[in-house]
Amino acid sequence: MPAKTVIDVDGSEAVSTVLLALLNRFPGLSEKQNILFATLSESSGIGFFPTTGAALQSDTEDVTGHVRQVCQYPFSVVYRAAPKSEAQRLRIKEFLDVLGKWLERQPVTLGGKEHRLVEYPALSSGNRIIKSVSRTSPAYINAAYQDGIEDWIIAVRLIYDNEFDR
Repeated sequence: MPAKTVIDVDGSEAVSTVLLALLNRFPGLSEKQNILFATLSESSGIGFFPTTGAALQSDTEDVTGHVRQVCQYPFSVVYRAAPKSEAQRLRIKEFLDVLGKWLERQPVTLGGKEHRLVEYPALSSGNRIIKSVSRTSPAYINAAYQDGIEDWIIAVRLIYDNEFDR
């Protein structure tokens, strides 16, 4: 029987809150755009959706009772739009791929200016520290509807450490 996935509930809440704020700092967003948590309108928008919550990857405890957990928080960013041309589809794909690079702390060029996420924000719950964010897929079309609406998506994984004493 497979092992049950252990979810860090407090970590899930802390990561969701901080990640929403971080995503909305992306310099590629226009003034009219914002990224929403787990919601999209019927015809357009950008949202991020946690996949499973913060799942425990490893858990080690030393002889003094100090515990170090490594947790992952997988999520997707979905861009919903009704592109009318291949050029518009390419811009949506490029937006998501550049967002992914920026989250990975790689330099990105937007509007002729280079931007780089220098450090990840602090998590407000306990001794949790974001270690990395990485794409697990490039941007791709996830759904196309009869009314011309399309959902483009990137899958991303955030890894953080959680340390505490028992």
